[in-house]
Amino acid sequence: MPFKIIGSPHPKYLAATDILISDMSNISYDFLLYNRPIILIANKWVRGKMPDFGIKTDLEGLDAAIKESIENPKGFEKQRRLWHKKTMYMPDGKSAYRVLDMIIEKSGITNPYILFFHGDNDVSKVHLDPLFSAAQEKLVSCEFTSFFDEKLYSSKKGLLIVSTHNNILDDIKYGYRVHIDHSVKGKGVTDFNSLSQLYKEKEYYRNTDLQVTEGEISFENTKILMGPLKDRVIMAGYPKSDTLLKYNTAENKDQVYKELGLKNDMILITYAPTGKYRYPFKQGASLSKEMLNRLKKIAKTNDYNVLVKLRSKETLYEKMSKIVNRFFRK
Repeated sequence: MPFKIIGSPHPKYLAATDILISDMSNISYDFLLYNRPIILIANKWVRGKMPDFGIKTDLEGLDAAIKESIENPKGFEKQRRLWHKKTMYMPDGKSAYRVLDMIIEKSGITNPYILFFHGDNDVSKVHLDPLFSAAQEKLVSCEFTSFFDEKLYSSKKGLLIVSTHNNILDDIKYGYRVHIDHSVKGKGVTDFNSLSQLYKEKEYYRNTDLQVTEGEISFENTKILMGPLKDRVIMAGYPKSDTLLKYNTAENKDQVYKELGLKNDMILITYAPTGKYRYPFKQGASLSKEMLNRLKKIAKTNDYNVLVKLRSKETLYEKMSKIVNRFFRK
C-alpha cells in the first residue's frame, strides 16, 4: 500500500507532489509556485482566514475533494496565480543571488564575512542553503554553521550574520544582523494580532539590522510588525523558491518515487500540516490520529500514492508514526 510518513522539510518532496493537502501552513503558499491543486482541511479559522485558492473541506469531504482535484486540476487556477503573485517576488530561479546582493549593499560592508547561522534547525538549513551556495559561487567569504562562537566571531572584521530566526539574532551583539523570512507570511497562516503583540514585547527585535521579506504580503505585514523600525524591512525575494524550482523535474519525481517505494503509475498526494490541531499562533492546524486514519484508508482503497510530510524527523514524526502504525496493526 503506497502510504508513507516522513519527517523532512526538503523541497524535493513538494516538487514531486501532484495534489497538496494542508491547512493553514505556509507550505500551501510554497506550492502555489507549481500551480497544482490544493486542498485545505478547514475548520472555522481556515474557512474564514485562508484565501480560496483551493477546495476547503472537512474530513468527511476529503475523498470528494481529491476526486474533484484530479478531474478538474485547473479549478482555482486564477486564484492560485493571484495569491502566488502576492506572496513571491520574482521567483525566477535567481532569488538567492538577488537577496545576497541586497544584503551586502544594505550592510555597507565592502568585504563581508557572512555567517549563515541555522542553529542546527532543518527548516532553517533549507532556507539558508541557497544563499550559502550563492555566496560560495560569488567567492564571498562565508560559513554555514549551527553554533555562534563568541570568541571566534566577535572580533571578525566585516561580520555579517544571516539567520531565519529573530530570537537567535536577538542574543548576538556583534556584526550586521539579517533576518531572512522562513515563511511567506501569507494571509491566514498565523494569528496576526498575537504576532504583533509578540513583536512589541520583543521591542521589535531591534538587534536585527535588516528584515528581508519575500513578497508583497510579507513586506507590508512585516512593516506593520516592526512598528517604529519599519525602515529596516526590505522586499528582495524568496531564496527557497530557487530550490523549489530546481527540483521541479521529471527526474526528481522519479527519484522521490524510488526513494519512498511509491508506485510509478499513481499520482502523489502529499499531506503537509502545520502541526497538531490547535495552539496559540496556529489555530487551523489539522494533524491528528483521525486525519492519518482517513489518509491511510484513502491510500488503501484508491489508486493514489499518499505521503504524510512532517517538517522534521524529531519527536513529533516519531510519535505520529508510532501512533498510526500501532492503530492500523490493531
